[in-house]
Amino acid sequence: MKIEIKPHSGAGKLIFGMTRSEIREVMGKPEYSSEKSTIDYDDFSIPVPAKDGYFSNCIQISYDINNQAEFIEFSGKDEEQITILFYGVDVFNTPAPQLLRHITESTGAEIDMEDEEIPYSYVFPSLDLSLWRQVIPELNEETDEIPDSDEGKYFWTIGIGIKGYYENQ
Repeated sequence: MKIEIKPHSGAGKLIFGMTRSEIREVMGKPEYSSEKSTIDYDDFSIPVPAKDGYFSNCIQISYDINNQAEFIEFSGKDEEQITILFYGVDVFNTPAPQLLRHITESTGAEIDMEDEEIPYSYVFPSLDLSLWRQVIPELNEETDEIPDSDEGKYFWTIGIGIKGYYENQ
């Protein structure tokens, strides 16, 4: 299955603003589902949105307080059933530097260079789009190339949100 990401709109048949019921009509019964909750720590709390997961959580859809889709995250590490495209480019089979360049060149969007998570995570605030990988690559110092065997060569997840999603996070 191929799914094209469309910033501020959705991905494939998953459109932001669809209700949880509408998403389930398109996707079927989720393999994983959770309701809105809060994780409490000693001195702070983190709100956790309601979520549905499909394809072993390779697709996770988060819902707002009105149970409407507001964020979609795709996990691509070791996933072979789903191909995620961004302006025609395979997100999880394009080396990270090339993908970042492709997003910037095809949209004119800029990376939030003040993000403390770089080089693990990159956020494009104007697109409400984020990319993440757990490890960063080991470069071959002689060629500046990333070995194919390196887990950090590709991003592991891509997430997109409704307009203004990252302003509210």
